[in-house]
Amino acid sequence: MQALARLRESTHVVAEFDTRGDDSDVGRIVDLLTETEPGVLVAAGGDGTASLALRALLEAKHGEQTALGFLPIGTGNNAARSFGLRALRDRGGALERVVAAITQGPRHAVDVGLLDGRPFLGSVAIGMDADVLALRNRIQRRFGGRSGGYGLYLGGALASLLRGAHGGQARLSLDGVSETRVIYNLAVVNAPVYAGPLRFDGENDCADGLLDVHAVASEWEYLAEYPSACLRYLRVRSGGKARPSSLLRRAREIHVELERPVAAQADGEEIGASACFHFGVLPRALRICVPG
Repeated sequence: MQALARLRESTHVVAEFDTRGDDSDVGRIVDLLTETEPGVLVAAGGDGTASLALRALLEAKHGEQTALGFLPIGTGNNAARSFGLRALRDRGGALERVVAAITQGPRHAVDVGLLDGRPFLGSVAIGMDADVLALRNRIQRRFGGRSGGYGLYLGGALASLLRGAHGGQARLSLDGVSETRVIYNLAVVNAPVYAGPLRFDGENDCADGLLDVHAVASEWEYLAEYPSACLRYLRVRSGGKARPSSLLRRAREIHVELERPVAAQADGEEIGASACFHFGVLPRALRICVPG
């Protein structure tokens, strides 16, 4: 791969291996960190690979010693986009920017989100967006695991909108203040960029000790919010300023109880259905390689 070759040319790579795509990767990365004590751990993949790297860094207690870098070659690459990088398929200097961030860019301290004790870097979705991901994954498996890119994700979103109810009645508690409401989709977001080219906030450096909470109650509210989130992303990416969504709230501790188990996903990976979710945050627990 050109990106890996370029990285090998630009810095000293002490070790590398291919991930298997399951939890055994975390232990293998922990062993790598313990044996080599690198200055940077590079996740070559998408948000799922970055999530594995994050979990290993925290388990090995290397969050401050070893920075996390990205070679964004996945589908959404939300984590990399959140910190000023573009997917390598975008070309136009994307590779040079990524390599420069890893080899000589600043190290930016960021928060880490927790879902029932499990760390996440980007986001967790409960309801509609988790159902979209599950449908996309089923289609991929049916056709032999071929990616289909972001178009397949959008197709899954359209199909899920037509399939009826998602989420359900819930009790939502933000820093101890509770409310009863319908949750069609709940996104708990730690990084600025969500689900590809979307953002719900205007500014977020991922280091304020708070998680963003964005909840919609119906498919109509969902359809109104997501095009606005895409425009907000494009405006900020081009250097402009944007107002956050009127539905956005922030909290250090979030508790969700639903009347029935509802599907969820964390950093683009299915984590199964549950009727109870608890969120917390580890302030500035990780360092990220960012562009200078």
